[in-house]
Amino acid sequence: MRIQGSGVRGPGSAIWGGGIRGWVALGLFTLLAGCGKATPEKDYETGLALLRKGDLAGGKARLEAALEQAPNGAFAAEAQNWLGLANGELGRTADAAAHFEYASTLNPAAFEPVYNLGCLSLDSGDMSRGISLLRRAADLDAKDTRALLRIGEWTTRNGRWDWARRMYFEAQKRDPQSAPAAAGLGRIALLEGNLAQAETFFMQALEMRKNYLPALYNLGVLHAQTEGHGEQAREYFRQYLAAAPQGERAAAAAARIGGQVVEQTSFRAQAPPQPKMTAGVLWAQAQEALDAGDKDAAYLQAMRALEQAREGGDSAQAGEILRRALEVFGERGAVQLAAGEYWMGQNRPREAQAALLKAQALDPDNPMVLLELARASSALEEYDTAVVSLRKLAQLEPGNADALWTLAETYGDKLGMAGRGTAAYRDFEQRFPSDSRAAEVAARVKALEEAAAAMPPLSP
Repeated sequence: MRIQGSGVRGPGSAIWGGGIRGWVALGLFTLLAGCGKATPEKDYETGLALLRKGDLAGGKARLEAALEQAPNGAFAAEAQNWLGLANGELGRTADAAAHFEYASTLNPAAFEPVYNLGCLSLDSGDMSRGISLLRRAADLDAKDTRALLRIGEWTTRNGRWDWARRMYFEAQKRDPQSAPAAAGLGRIALLEGNLAQAETFFMQALEMRKNYLPALYNLGVLHAQTEGHGEQAREYFRQYLAAAPQGERAAAAAARIGGQVVEQTSFRAQAPPQPKMTAGVLWAQAQEALDAGDKDAAYLQAMRALEQAREGGDSAQAGEILRRALEVFGERGAVQLAAGEYWMGQNRPREAQAALLKAQALDPDNPMVLLELARASSALEEYDTAVVSLRKLAQLEPGNADALWTLAETYGDKLGMAGRGTAAYRDFEQRFPSDSRAAEVAARVKALEEAAAAMPPLSP
């Protein structure tokens, strides 16, 4: 779980990228236990020190003691967030989620608990909630890119490349020197077979951060796919090994240098360590949790079952699980969104639109719902409804180039509203000059203006 620790950035704060045991201190933390009279603050500080040493049980106990004495103390929000991290490390996801939510309640402006809860939701299989929470976290700190990069990484691995692309572009707007954002865009271009564009992005990443490992390795992969570039590929793999001889892909790089063909799996969702369970088993577990009265646990398992069925490509199984999920969790926006996506995949936009309208009523500001509703409405040629969704999406996500471009197309090409279409295209050109579609704006605006000029005048 890629989650973030302290709610306050400053001396003694933590950045946690691989669990508490992998934490690297940014500053020395002094144990205060036994130094004078015990106070909630001392219990809190001692608890953090123990967590950072890897003592999860001891750290949890001291944090809980501190909160028991001062549930609304100045440290309470951070303590709740750290308890969430500890419980997440221990596999107690429901407890972890509860602590993150309470931390966010205590400090609504804190980035970390919302970010952590979003990561936890993604790792638990609740895609819709996870992405929505990470978007919310990104909005809490206009300069931070971690939530955007996390969405981009997840959506890249799970085949949602349009989502990933705009997350990386938005991260670049916040931090033009973000090597992860440039490399992320390179991965998408590589997946789409646009090798020239991919190489440009990977080279940009190396200019921003020397020996950036994902860029080096993927440049090797890229040149390995290009006829006559075998030596260039081997050179990039050698550079990767020189920078990270024990890196996570070191063995694959060495094998490639030796001429061995290695299956490219870096863009695929990685299987968990335990055997992968089928959607049917996951649904059975959801039913067991429901029978036991734990509706929240049942909901998480149901969402995992839906995602597993979708990935498995068995539309009949996916449809049956979705039907059951709607019966039990029809009041949840994420389930209605899943229904909309399912019906769109079955080329049944009318059913999709009905589900997505329910999802929007339940979760009005969910960008994924708005995007799918616009797609379903456009498929039904109900462009007025599509425009409403696209306008709201563009407002919620100012960095969403796809939303603004589709809005311009809908205004101009579908509804024949030349003035609004032209204005939207010009807005796109100004806000997204590096987007390849910006080069089309002049021609599209000219076509709209010519079409408008050819229209007969209105009768008096």
